[in-house]
Amino acid sequence: MTFRTAFFSAFKPAVLTTALLLSLAACTPQDGGSGAEQTPAAQNTPQQIQELLQQLQKSAGNKRQNLQLTLVELLLQEQQRDLASQILEELQAEQLSNSQYISYSKLLCQLYIQRGLYQQALITLDRERLVNLSDQFNVTQQLDFTHLRAKVLALLGSHLASAQQRIYIDPLLDSETQSLNRKSIWRSLMYVPTGELIRYESTAFGEEYKGWLSLALIVKTAQGDLDEQVRRLDEWQQHWPSHPANQPLPEDLALIRELAANQAKQIALLLPLTGALAPYGQAIRDGFMAAHYQALQHRNSAPIIKIYDSASGSNFAERYQQTVNEGAEVVIGPLDKSHVRQLFDEPISIPTLALNRIEDYGQAPEQLFQFGLAPEDEALQIAELAFLENRRNALIISPRGDWGEKVSAAFEQHWQQLGAKTLANSQFSGQKDLSSSIKNALYLQHSESRARRIQALAGQRVEFEPRRRQDIDMIFLLAHPEQARSIKPLLDYHYASDLPIYATSRIYSGYSDKKKDSDINGIKFTDIPWVLNPDSPLKQLVNRELDNSKLYQRMYALGVDSYQLYPRLKQLQHIPDSRVYGQTGTLKLNPSNQIERTVLLAQFVGGQAKVIAAADQSLHQAFTPPAAKTASPRDAIDTRILKQ
Repeated sequence: MTFRTAFFSAFKPAVLTTALLLSLAACTPQDGGSGAEQTPAAQNTPQQIQELLQQLQKSAGNKRQNLQLTLVELLLQEQQRDLASQILEELQAEQLSNSQYISYSKLLCQLYIQRGLYQQALITLDRERLVNLSDQFNVTQQLDFTHLRAKVLALLGSHLASAQQRIYIDPLLDSETQSLNRKSIWRSLMYVPTGELIRYESTAFGEEYKGWLSLALIVKTAQGDLDEQVRRLDEWQQHWPSHPANQPLPEDLALIRELAANQAKQIALLLPLTGALAPYGQAIRDGFMAAHYQALQHRNSAPIIKIYDSASGSNFAERYQQTVNEGAEVVIGPLDKSHVRQLFDEPISIPTLALNRIEDYGQAPEQLFQFGLAPEDEALQIAELAFLENRRNALIISPRGDWGEKVSAAFEQHWQQLGAKTLANSQFSGQKDLSSSIKNALYLQHSESRARRIQALAGQRVEFEPRRRQDIDMIFLLAHPEQARSIKPLLDYHYASDLPIYATSRIYSGYSDKKKDSDINGIKFTDIPWVLNPDSPLKQLVNRELDNSKLYQRMYALGVDSYQLYPRLKQLQHIPDSRVYGQTGTLKLNPSNQIERTVLLAQFVGGQAKVIAAADQSLHQAFTPPAAKTASPRDAIDTRILKQ
């Protein structure tokens, strides 16, 4: 199979020949193959750019085109995108030689990626002339373009296709690059929904591809049962002893045997079963026990589960110590924030998974882990997703009060860290002031005032259509379903129907209501897999067996994931890149011993919530603007030459 076939058509794994591997080892740049002039390595990049700008004044023809390509490459390194774009636009692609056109296509694709224009980047890679030239690529060019395609596909949410590209080139890479490439393959596969993995694994051809999918399914489908995961992993390793994913195993599986061999024999559930928080505590308990009983179907032994009411008695510290004295090796709970805060000041001798998070209260004890459905996690995720979709100037619409202020602040802080701006924050108190707050945030009153002044000067009525402000390119919406169903039509009415809207899970009730939710069509929002995946057998069991289950869906999911998390706390603590793929999202541990979640992205289409592909958020760092620095006269780039 040719590179062209593998690169531009459906992925078909092939056995790469020894000759091809040797060609990589011996590969050196061909004269003129890059279509670019060589520049002294000792010079810094701004100096090189300045000299090339000066050389452009004296050059013409083929030499000028080579200089321009070299210049664009350096400008992209410095993230000088506007200048790079200006030079690429000056080049006439049809007049470039084949080697120059290959370089031009690569640079244009990189520019589109830096600007967040991923679909245009993919179109560039699929242009007919480049496709026809692909059989002439040397090994370095094959790797460059395959990496670009894999990155673009990951940014477009086509994660399985991205993994396929990386699987194809893996044998061509040196050991260090190979290690990074395999991590990227694994990360992409973990984005692929379980149902899709099952469908493709059953029909996959090529041992390497099928092996990757089979291993991914072991992680995705046996989260609640370590013994079952170990059994299936043993079978996988026997079947694929020399598979690339076995050299070594992905970090999510690195400690799996040790964790299975050292599972706790007694677990304490310390939850509020009476009082104001009782419905939530009971739902978490029921989710935990449902996961426990499901795991028992595949296990010969299971830990003892003892349940304690954290709301009974006046001394929570004594209740916590009781669980330890009675033999608990792990504690799940408490839920109440005041109780979690008390644990910060107590000697914690066994792993304790608190089901809430405390901010700004000092460093948690080493054995205290904090897990909850913090909306701040969703705010951070939305900031990264919107940034990757090339949004840079946000309007926040939020309710007045602690919740709105807290989540808005989390979004805004991360948004600014990424290099974007919040241009306005429209707060509302209720339905009555929604219209006026949105109208003010969009500056419509300014447009109307201008019209009145013109009419006064003209002395007659003037035909006029108000215009909203044009500097906003997205809206971050914090609202519950009833509020959102009023806000979206108001935005449409106030000439903002073209602005993309992103929201947290607060916007979705968790149940389909096509008639009412048609008012919020088009809004993208984040929510947990438990809510967005109705086909989960465990969810169906809970909803069938438990009364009033509709009210506490997210609490059941928190209980299920508590069961999956507690035996893997050591894995998350000692392997920073490891994840647990649960019903509340993809879970990782941060340096403060807090469990952070990455959830699913969905959109209202035809009045229904539909899961949509999300970009690989780990790639956002590649496009974050560098910190501003003061340029010295020697480093300054004089761009006036481009205008001469």
